[in-house]
Amino acid sequence: MTKTIICKNCDKEKPANIRLKGTQKYCGDSDCQRARKAAWQKQKMDNDAEYYVSQKHCVEQWRETKPAHQYQNQYRQHNLEYVSDNRKKQRIRNRKRRTRTMGEKIVKMDALGSQLEKSNSYIMTRYTMDASKKIVKMDTFLVELTVFQGDRQAFFSNFP
Repeated sequence: MTKTIICKNCDKEKPANIRLKGTQKYCGDSDCQRARKAAWQKQKMDNDAEYYVSQKHCVEQWRETKPAHQYQNQYRQHNLEYVSDNRKKQRIRNRKRRTRTMGEKIVKMDALGSQLEKSNSYIMTRYTMDASKKIVKMDTFLVELTVFQGDRQAFFSNFP
C-alpha cells in the first residue's frame, strides 16, 4: 500500500514520493514545488543573516542591469496579450468611474482603518503627502490623528 500525504499548498491527498526521507509536506506539482521553494526562501531570509545580505546584493545587481522602465517596456513588448487585456480592463474601469454617481465613491471616506480608543485624547494635525501618490480626491483635507499622552488640562488650556 502506497503512503499518501496531504499537500500543504493544494490541500489534496497525493501519493508520497518514496525517494524522500523524512516528512514530505508538498506534492510534486510544479505550483506546489514553487510554493515549497518560496516558503523555504522566506524562512531562510528570516533566520540567516548572511543569506539575506547575499540575496539583497543579488537583487541590487539585477536592478542595476535592468532599470524598471526598461524592464516594463520589454515585458510589454514580449507579452502583447497581457497588454491588450490590461487595456480592455482599464477601459472598463474608466467607464465605471465616469458613470459613477456623486453618492458612490471609489474610496469610503468615513471608515477608520483601526478603531480609536474612546478613553484617549487625540491631536489632529495636517497630514502632508505627495499629491502624485493620492488616489482620493485632491481637494480633501487629510489629517493625522496621534494619541496624546500627557497633561490634558495643560494641553487644552492653549486653545480658546
